[in-house]
Amino acid sequence: MARPKKKAAKKSVASKKRVVKKKAAAKKPAAAKKKGAAAAKKKAAAAKKKAAAAKRKIVAAKKKEAAVKKKAAAAKAAEAKKVMKDQISAVQADLKAAREELQTAAKREAALIKMAGNKDAAVAKFVEKWTKQQLTKMEKSFKPKKRKAKRKKS
Repeated sequence: MARPKKKAAKKSVASKKRVVKKKAAAKKPAAAKKKGAAAAKKKAAAAKKKAAAAKRKIVAAKKKEAAVKKKAAAAKAAEAKKVMKDQISAVQADLKAAREELQTAAKREAALIKMAGNKDAAVAKFVEKWTKQQLTKMEKSFKPKKRKAKRKKS
């Protein structure tokens, strides 16, 4: 046998109010969840911003350090270049002095060669003159001497 259907009883106003309150109570945690999720998102975004700022700070510090190192390397290179220039100028000065010394030595050598030639010529001239004198003396000594005639007394 089938049971006969009961007629639905009319709900009272008080029960309706309770249902609305329950629904409102059920909505509150959802809104609170949404607010919590939004707050969590804000926190995450803030943390992300902080991390990005820290990362930028680190990159800036690295750039600054690299610039300092680059500047130090440039200064070191400039100092080395200056030292090299000083060495080159010193070597050039030594080279110039050596060239001048070489020119002086060449002039001295030319003068000595000329002097030696003049000396040989002077010695030859003197020896020729001296030999001629000696030969003349010798020839004179071989000739009979002329005697002076004595004067007669008158």
